[in-house]
Amino acid sequence: MAVLWSLLLAGSALPAVPARFTALPAGERLQRLDDFRDSLLAGERRRLDRALPRSAGGGIARCDHIDRSRASCESAAYLPALRATGLLPRFLATLRKPGDRASGR
Repeated sequence: MAVLWSLLLAGSALPAVPARFTALPAGERLQRLDDFRDSLLAGERRRLDRALPRSAGGGIARCDHIDRSRASCESAAYLPALRATGLLPRFLATLRKPGDRASGR
């Protein structure tokens, strides 16, 4: 997961992902992403949901038929959707603590 985040952010002006986030178990990363989604204004949430379609059961549709960790799939699926909607910098800001360096460590 840490590698995927690094690849998506490579060459961008966006800050690095805090190491403490990438070190979390997949389920906890997904919970942080879902919490961020829930905190969005209705219009922003709709925009994110259009970029990240949900299945009837509420999960992320593209992860319905995976044969690995669903939490890993769903947390990885958020990344391009956050980037496409312009919400990635705001999500990353929620992960930082005062005094964090640019490297996020």
